[in-house]
Amino acid sequence: MPNYRRDTLQRSLVIGSVRLDLILDAYWDADGNAIFYPARQEEWAVGLDAGPDGKVPVLVRALLIREGEHCTLVDTGFGEEWLPERQEGVLKGLQQLGVQPKEIQRVILTHAHGDHVMGNTLRREGHWIPTYPLAEYIIQEAEVAAMRTAGDEIWRTRFAPLAERGQLRLINGRVELSETLSCWPTPGHTIGHQSVLIHAPGQEVLFLGDLAVLAKNMERLEWGHSWAWSLEADVKSRREVNEWAIAHGAILIVGHDPERPWIKVQRAGNGYRVVPVLTGSE
Repeated sequence: MPNYRRDTLQRSLVIGSVRLDLILDAYWDADGNAIFYPARQEEWAVGLDAGPDGKVPVLVRALLIREGEHCTLVDTGFGEEWLPERQEGVLKGLQQLGVQPKEIQRVILTHAHGDHVMGNTLRREGHWIPTYPLAEYIIQEAEVAAMRTAGDEIWRTRFAPLAERGQLRLINGRVELSETLSCWPTPGHTIGHQSVLIHAPGQEVLFLGDLAVLAKNMERLEWGHSWAWSLEADVKSRREVNEWAIAHGAILIVGHDPERPWIKVQRAGNGYRVVPVLTGSE
């Protein structure tokens, strides 16, 4: 079995007036053969902490973005109802950072998979209520349309309560939310997947969501997620992000990667290589 390295390093990055904090929600063993489909294990496992069964350690993280008194949360984790064996919790992480749920003004959801949205709501006295009572929750309309068409239970419990209270905002395409934040559609993993662009002073930063589960996905673009809505679109989105990141010297955040959550991309012949970015760890 892979060895877990607890999320004690590389949690925070401060750029000018913007502070970014990665919050650990959970950690588990994921199937590397599914993450790097269609590569063979002897190819993708080089340099990774993979077990003989192809399992690799993966973390679930949310991102807290603070600029002055403005607090934005990207993704909400597993929440209370659907817990893997090894659980830390976004609410606990926020508390450790001195932030209360009512202080979150905006929640951006990269996509509607459970490890990213189950923490949208809490079950109290038989009813589902928003975890962040004063926040606007933002997601691509295409993502919600696909979810509702499927009659998804996640819609009923994690999104409908937000819509009923006027807290759910559906957007289409690339949208600038503020001078600091933009939503960037990166479809492939799901039809309405989006990444989150942070315009920090002198430095562009992009939270990838599940555009890459591990940093190696940004090196070998053709190794994608076997469960992706569209492998072709997934590869195209990664290529577009890599070219942009090289042109702008941007930092990419790979939320699931235990070892290389903050990276930059460089050219390597006809391909790419990723370089870890050391941050102000807390």
